[in-house]
Amino acid sequence: MQLLFQLSAYAPLPQTMLELTVRPQSLRERYTPQGSEAPGLLVLPGKDASMIRRDFLRRILSAGTALAAGRAAGKVIESPLDAAPPFPGDPPNRTAAAPKSGHPLPALTAIPFPLKDVRILDPQLVRMRDQTLNYLLALDSDRLLHNFRVNASLPSSAEPLSNRESPSNGWRGHYVGHFLSACGQMYASTGDARIRSKADAMVAELRKCQTQLGDRGYLSAFPESNFDDLEQGRPSAVLWYALHKIMAGLLDVHEHCLNPQALQVLEGMAGWVDWRTGRLPEEQMQRTLETEFGGMSEVLANLSAATQNPHYLVVAKRFDHHAVMDPAAEGRDTLTGLHANTQIPKFIGAAREFELTGEPFYRDAAQFFWQQVALHRSYVTGGNSVSEHFRTAPDALASELTDLTQETCNTYNMLKLTHHLFTWQAAPQYGDYYERAFLNHILATPNPAEGSPLYYLGMQPGQWKVHFVPHEGFFCCCGTGLENFSKLGEGFYFHDTRSLWVNLFFASEVNWREKGVTIRQETRFPEEAGTRLIIQTQSPSDFRLNLRIPYWAENASLAVNGKPFRQNEKLTPSSYAKIDRTWKNGDYVEMKLPMRLDSETIPGDPKLAAILYGPLVLAGELGTEDLDPRRIYSDDKFLHGGFSRIAVPQLAGDRNALEKWIQPVSSKDKPLTFHTVGAGRPVDVTLSPFYRLFNQRYCVYWRFAAPVDG
Repeated sequence: MQLLFQLSAYAPLPQTMLELTVRPQSLRERYTPQGSEAPGLLVLPGKDASMIRRDFLRRILSAGTALAAGRAAGKVIESPLDAAPPFPGDPPNRTAAAPKSGHPLPALTAIPFPLKDVRILDPQLVRMRDQTLNYLLALDSDRLLHNFRVNASLPSSAEPLSNRESPSNGWRGHYVGHFLSACGQMYASTGDARIRSKADAMVAELRKCQTQLGDRGYLSAFPESNFDDLEQGRPSAVLWYALHKIMAGLLDVHEHCLNPQALQVLEGMAGWVDWRTGRLPEEQMQRTLETEFGGMSEVLANLSAATQNPHYLVVAKRFDHHAVMDPAAEGRDTLTGLHANTQIPKFIGAAREFELTGEPFYRDAAQFFWQQVALHRSYVTGGNSVSEHFRTAPDALASELTDLTQETCNTYNMLKLTHHLFTWQAAPQYGDYYERAFLNHILATPNPAEGSPLYYLGMQPGQWKVHFVPHEGFFCCCGTGLENFSKLGEGFYFHDTRSLWVNLFFASEVNWREKGVTIRQETRFPEEAGTRLIIQTQSPSDFRLNLRIPYWAENASLAVNGKPFRQNEKLTPSSYAKIDRTWKNGDYVEMKLPMRLDSETIPGDPKLAAILYGPLVLAGELGTEDLDPRRIYSDDKFLHGGFSRIAVPQLAGDRNALEKWIQPVSSKDKPLTFHTVGAGRPVDVTLSPFYRLFNQRYCVYWRFAAPVDG
C-alpha cells in the first residue's frame, strides 16, 4: 500500500479518478500526495548490457563532443569503477578505485539534444542571447586574465576587475570559468566564430599560466598555499568553488569548441586535484567540504565520461559531502539553516554520479533534494532562498518575503538538476517546474536595455529589480547570468531512439539528425496560448511525438493536419500527449493551451497569495514612488536590498472567481496585462507578467482582505 501511495506522485491517475479530484492550486499540491511530506522515489527499471551501452553512447554523443564519442565507442565506464593506474606523483594506496558494487548503469529515458541542434527563433529570446553574445565579445580578455598572470608571476598591465574578481578577493577566477562556459555554449548555440576564437585565445593564455605554476597541473587565480588553510581548518576562501568554475569552463570549451588544449589544461588540473585530495584522510577531506566547493564532483564525473577515464570518477566521489547527502538519500530534510547554493551543486554531482555508477544512493539523494527544494522550499516563481539560505522549515515561506530572496544562481543550478532528473524518467513534473522557473525567474532577470543580470529577485512587496552595472559586476549571478542566455535551447527538446519530447513552447527549431527530421515550432507564446509544430523530412519517418500538457492547461486540445486528436478524450494536465504515426514532410500539429487566471497561496498563510495567468506569475505595477533611480543599477550585491517602503494595496476579491474582478487591459501595446476592478484596497492595481516588469516597484504576493474567499 505504501509503495502504491508513493508511486502515485509520478504515475498519471486514471481519468475517472481525475474527475473526482479537486484541482491542485500549485506544483507543491499537485505532486505531493495528501498526508505525505514528499513524493516517493521511482526506481528506474534495469536494462540489459547492450541497451546500457547504447544509452550511454547516446548520452556521450548528446554532449556534442566528437572526441569523446570516438573514445566511448570501445568501452563503457563500469559500475562503479575498474581500478586505474595512479597519476604521476600520487602517494601509494590513496587513489585505488572502489570495488565493484554490481549496480547496473541506468538507462536514460530521454536524451537532451545538443545545443547546436536547437535553433532559437523567438525574437525576445534572440534579443537576450545577442545581448549576452555582445557582452562576451566586449569583455577585455587581459582584464579577465590579470589575476591568473599575477599569480603565475607573469607580467600583466591590465586594470584589475572589481568586487569578486578583485586581486584580493577569495572568489577571484570564478568569473573566468563562467565566461569560458558561456563562450563554449554560445558557440554551440550560434556558430559565431568570433566567440570561439576568443575562448581559444583565453585557453592558450591559461595554459601559459599553468605551465609557469609548475608541473603538477595547478591553475588558479590565487596561490596554492591557500589550500593549506582550508585543509587545516583555518579561515579560508571558497577555493574549490572557484576551481570548479574554471574546470567546468575548460570542459565546455573542449566539448563545444572541440578545443584539445582545453582538455589538456583540464586534465592537468584534475591530476593536481587528485594529488591534493588523495593525501587527506576521509575525515579531514569531509571537513574541507564544509566550505562551499561548487560542483567539483560534477565536473570530475563529466570529465570521466568525456575521457573514458574511470579514475576521475574516483576523485569525484571524494567530494561527496556525506553530512548533507546521506540524510537526503534516506529521505530526511536537514536543509534548514544551510546556505542554499552550496547544497544544490552537490546534488547535481550526485545525479551525474548516479548516471555513471548506477548506485541508488546518488539517485535517492538527488531526487529527494529536488522535491524538497522545488516543491517545498520555492516561491511561486520557482526560485528559492532568503539571504542565500534555507532559513525556515519546508512549507514555511510566509514570513520570508524579503528584499533578498531568490538568489539567481540557485535557480540556474536547480534547472541543471531538473534537466538531469527529466532524462531519467521524462516525468511531467520536471517539465512543469522547469517552465515555471525559466519563465518567471530566469527570463525576469536581464534588464531589457542591455541584458544586465541581477543577484536577488526579491519578494518584498513594493521593491524593484536592481541590476549590475555592466563591466562592473563580477559576482556569481553575473557569471551564471552569462550562461543562462548562452544555452537558451537547453530543456526545450529531448529524444530517444523513436520518440521526441517537446517540453517548452517557444518559437524554435530542432534538428533530429538520427532521424533526418527537423521540427519547427511556430508560436508567439506566452502571448499566444498555443503552438504549431511543423515536420520537415525528406522521407516518411515513424516516431512518437510527446507533447507536454502543462499543469495549468485544463482544456488543452490538439489537431494533426487540421483533424482533432482523440477528440473525445480529455488531455490531462501534467501529462504527455503521445502521437504515434508515420510523419510526412509538411505534417503539422496545432496545440491549443488555454490560459486562465489562478491564484496560489504561499505556504504558511492562506491569506497571502500570488496571481497567475497560465504559467505566468503576474506582478502588480506599483509605479516609481520614492524609487531612487540610482538604485536601478549597482556594482555590489548588497545594494540589492534596503528599499524604502511604500503602502501596498490589499485585494478583496473572491479567489474562486478571479475573472469577475480581474479584467484584461484592452490594449495591443500591453498584451497579458490585467487590472483589478473594485477589489483593490485602497486602490485598484494593474497586473502584468513578472518576467517583463522592470524599472518600477512591484508586488507578487498579495494580502487578501477579509473575506479571503466568497
